[in-house]
Amino acid sequence: MEDWRKLNSKKYLSKFTFVLLIAILASSFNGFATLDVSSDIRAAVVGDSATGEVFYQYNGDETVEIASVTKIMTYLLAREAIAEGRASLDDLVIVSRNAATTEGSALGLREGDEYVLETLMNAIMIASGNDAAVAIAEHIAGTEEAFIQAMHDKATQLGITTAHFINPSGMPLDDEETDQNFMSANDLFKLSAYLLNKYPDVTEITVQKEFAMPERNFLRSATNPLLNEMEGVDGLKTGYTDKAGLCLVSTIPFKDLEDSNKDRRVIAVLMGAQSHDDRISKSQELLEYGYYNYFIEKIVKAEELVDEILISNAIEVYVPVIAGED
Repeated sequence: MEDWRKLNSKKYLSKFTFVLLIAILASSFNGFATLDVSSDIRAAVVGDSATGEVFYQYNGDETVEIASVTKIMTYLLAREAIAEGRASLDDLVIVSRNAATTEGSALGLREGDEYVLETLMNAIMIASGNDAAVAIAEHIAGTEEAFIQAMHDKATQLGITTAHFINPSGMPLDDEETDQNFMSANDLFKLSAYLLNKYPDVTEITVQKEFAMPERNFLRSATNPLLNEMEGVDGLKTGYTDKAGLCLVSTIPFKDLEDSNKDRRVIAVLMGAQSHDDRISKSQELLEYGYYNYFIEKIVKAEELVDEILISNAIEVYVPVIAGED
């Protein structure tokens, strides 16, 4: 009987929560913000990292070029290799000729140079180094081709259906950009949420405004423009090619000073902006929409009596409906 009650309480609680949510929204409908960032972009999504709930989307399911936003997957696979003992942050990575000759947003790594894996991982997330991405891929999987297969395997594991990868950097194959890495904005949101939930300390890297390699007397500003434009933003990854346009996956945490259970994280995905100012302003609009208009509230506590249901012709005429969880 107890199991039956909890099962039915969950069904009832879901309906109760939904009705209460509708009531809350209806009571504040006039004050609820609207959002439209659809002009001159390819796609956009904003939502909650922990729950995966999407608050707003535009062309969220359309498959688009993702450029260097690709490196979110590259970084994730490196972190998982470390967690599984297949690599270490302290590993020395030898730069191959293939990595050293990678074009685009490169750091100028030279064939035969050795760098600590952690340094290269920071490089791809802060300064978007294409050569660093290839060096990481070869170190983790042995070859770039094997790493690309691992990227596809991970996408499948995560339920990402729109991913197409040709390399770990996001660099087009040729000047005509006839082939690139692709994914939908919704799938990029899913990938970013997975990374942030599994390895939340990634933001300790992506919040940094500069990337330095003292051994090379090298210093480069972070590619994420929102770090200097919006207080609280601590990630995540930029991208650009002619066909992809200007892209940015950005994120900001919400900290409730009175109840840490209400803490949350907003993720915004903006793909294909046509100007730097547009990428900044629309990404900021997306983050602010999720930050100021959605909150976590506890409706009932676990084991709390929600209601009693009348059951005709039963031994126990009134059956209590008890919340099985918060």
